[in-house]
Amino acid sequence: MEIGESDGFIVTAHEDTYNEQGSILNDSKGDETTLDGFVMVHSDEDEANAADTAEKGIVEPNDAEEEAATAQVKESRGPPLTEEAWKAFFDKDGRLLNESGFKKTVFRGGIEPDVRKVAWPFLMGYFDFQSTYREREIIQTEHRIAYAAMKERWREELGMEEDDSEHLPDPEHEHDDQYEFMFIQAKVTAMRTAIDENAARASIKTIEKDVPRTDRKGNYFSDDQPHRLKWLNDILVTYAVYQPQVGYAQGMNDVLSMILAVMDHEADAYWCFRNYLETIQADFMAKGMMEKLESLRELLAFMDPDILEHFQKIDAGDMVFCHRWLLLTFKREFSFEDAVRLFEILCSHHLELSSIEAEKARNEEIRVERERDLGAQSAGWQAVERGTPNNKYTFELFVCIAILRMYRKDLLKTGDVADIFTFINGLVMKMDLDTVLCMTEKAFFDYCRLSVTKADTESYLLLSKSVADMGPK
Repeated sequence: MEIGESDGFIVTAHEDTYNEQGSILNDSKGDETTLDGFVMVHSDEDEANAADTAEKGIVEPNDAEEEAATAQVKESRGPPLTEEAWKAFFDKDGRLLNESGFKKTVFRGGIEPDVRKVAWPFLMGYFDFQSTYREREIIQTEHRIAYAAMKERWREELGMEEDDSEHLPDPEHEHDDQYEFMFIQAKVTAMRTAIDENAARASIKTIEKDVPRTDRKGNYFSDDQPHRLKWLNDILVTYAVYQPQVGYAQGMNDVLSMILAVMDHEADAYWCFRNYLETIQADFMAKGMMEKLESLRELLAFMDPDILEHFQKIDAGDMVFCHRWLLLTFKREFSFEDAVRLFEILCSHHLELSSIEAEKARNEEIRVERERDLGAQSAGWQAVERGTPNNKYTFELFVCIAILRMYRKDLLKTGDVADIFTFINGLVMKMDLDTVLCMTEKAFFDYCRLSVTKADTESYLLLSKSVADMGPK
């Protein structure tokens, strides 16, 4: 059943696209590839539509009051992290002293392009914030050798042609006995992982189809840099082979392309990619994505029940039209540079419901509720119970909520699922990222305040009374 289009693909229901682990099948038929429970049929009009979309400019939110509501939040956005500011975070041994300050700076303005290559390994968990310069040199060397060994092992196991690249991370160490010994050790470690040859070949088949059409419009993967597409291919195969519980799923190539374009090094990009996927790999599994969409539905019911009710009336309550946003971290909704900036902002995890900022917002609301409660007790006023915050509502879900709220008037006019897909696809390359971020931050703090419960207020009152009782008599 055809239900709409998604960024140059026609989305159809597909019930049998998952393997036994629940991961998306590595299957390709003609011009079709599976994407999290749906068959994504590649359209020849994809590039033409994208070009036409880019020419039409920014689509403004359809509610003027949203602009006023974000004005104050917009002032809090900051400049990108500069090289000077980046260096100021470290002590003489190379330890990053202010992790929260670093994440806040990234969240407020992103990172300057020239700084990303050294900053992203921290965001991706490749380097520990407390590691020294020397420790990071060792970690990088060991991981580059480990990747080379893993790659060589699967190529041998699958009978692939000899790789043209050196197996050592740096040609200058070609005759270094210590490096050769480290490589042998890494090869022994790689041999301990059993390789499912059939699953590996199935992954390779899909990867080899997806890689040639990944970000070909951008400069990084241009025709005169074919080795970069090979890096992309080999990283995806290495991940699929050594992470068989997940394998390869369409969409991973889009996420990796951003990381590889920033890191510009095959092995370093692999480890950043692998570490990142450890935190979100469930999104590439059937159950995980369905749970995330359900969380989004729950959050929308809390934040804007009217629009969810409308979606349900037109059989769009499953929120599947937000699937691409979440799977690809909004990469296809913005220009590549804006997509990279949003990606690093999301990776900063500065604003999450478990963060200090969220707790501050809730405490402030409790204080306001407390004052209102004390001032209206004679009238029988009580704080409204709205439920406690749920940490599964990650910041990316609030990005979805922000976009839906920005364009709610148009979305409320949609008559069926196809209308929603058409409108959502019409937003591609037309949204202003800073406006979206401001609306997201506003939605986040709206939730923090709305999630304050009567129980929270009563606890605050008891704590205040206890502190007062402990004071001087």
